[in-house]
Amino acid sequence: MCAVILRNRTSRTGAQLIDPDQSKLRALKLIRRTEGLSRIELAKALGFNKATVTDLVADLLRRDLLVEEKGAAAGRGRPRTHLSINASAGYVISVSPLMGERASIDIVDLKGSRIHSCETVLAPFDDVEALPDMLSGVLGAVLDEEIVPRAAIRYAAIVLPGLVNHRDGIVHWLPSSKTAMSVPLARQMEERVGIPVILDNRVAAIARAEHWFGSEGNLDSFTLIALLEQGMNAARYVEGRMQIGHNGMNSEFSHVKVAFEGGRPCYCGSSGCITAYASVSGIGSALARLRGIGLSDWSQRTTAFEEAVRLTAAKEEGEVAGLFATAGEALGTAIASHINEHDPGRVIVVSARPDLLSLMRRHCEERVDSSTLPILRERTSVEYRTVRPDEYWKGTAALALEGVYRAPSS
Repeated sequence: MCAVILRNRTSRTGAQLIDPDQSKLRALKLIRRTEGLSRIELAKALGFNKATVTDLVADLLRRDLLVEEKGAAAGRGRPRTHLSINASAGYVISVSPLMGERASIDIVDLKGSRIHSCETVLAPFDDVEALPDMLSGVLGAVLDEEIVPRAAIRYAAIVLPGLVNHRDGIVHWLPSSKTAMSVPLARQMEERVGIPVILDNRVAAIARAEHWFGSEGNLDSFTLIALLEQGMNAARYVEGRMQIGHNGMNSEFSHVKVAFEGGRPCYCGSSGCITAYASVSGIGSALARLRGIGLSDWSQRTTAFEEAVRLTAAKEEGEVAGLFATAGEALGTAIASHINEHDPGRVIVVSARPDLLSLMRRHCEERVDSSTLPILRERTSVEYRTVRPDEYWKGTAALALEGVYRAPSS
């Protein structure tokens, strides 16, 4: 939820008593998205009174995050001034893992424009304890190049494919790790590189990319469900704020139950989870069970999934094609339950694999239509598309920019 605006309470200066950090974040995101607002326009967009906006803007100008520029005069009046982000007041650096043990490292200015990008090869994520040294080495190598002065880097963001406590900067679990332990990665990284570090998972990054850089639809309130290269998950925005749980976790939509007695086993140790039905790894594992063979790692599940796609396209085995129908029905059931419970208004389903989306989409749509309350279904847009290549770096950079934008005044 957005910061609560206490409209009937004011300070002695007449400014409203608000959550200052969240309000600064909202103001800066609005100004960045619109490429400049006047103070009057900003007050109207935020629902704040003049005194509150005056105090808010004064602080952001003092911190050099905003600049005030004069525009063309309207008629015979005085030239209008508008507020815009001071792009060169600092930079952020982001690390977003790609497939094949690669990662994109990007330096971005405070408006969100990428000024440097490179790819590097990471060691396998098979030991969560090794992450601080590995990732600090990767970041340190780029920082040492002095593409921008090191002192100008205000925040670093890292996105990981696993269970992350976003609020406290702790990695609890990675699917490929052979060690099971929680690591305070953000704190350990900060000690090594000397820059504040913030963490989240890959699906949250895609949702942030939509919120920060999207161009159509409701960008402030939506649920994004991502079918990734192997697993899946979701993230949700409400009125411009990503929903984070009491324990600092983002959504674990992948472990929503869609089956009970006799449900498929899940890698989490339970059964009936949606990821066991609607993800690449879930479908690959299901094909292996049909054939009575075991799979020992994630790459074998991907290979089995690709075999299921081939058999379905060739119409060689009807039972295999049924895996995609079941996947779509399971996902549609989970989406309908989410709409019925949360009324998100907009649901975006993205897939890293077009073949998965094309084979399950019709079944998903049918189940969403039949299982959602009619009054909510007609008021909820459900969109389907593939993951865009730039969404990982954009979302990871946005995570770092949030750290700068909401940082308390010094």
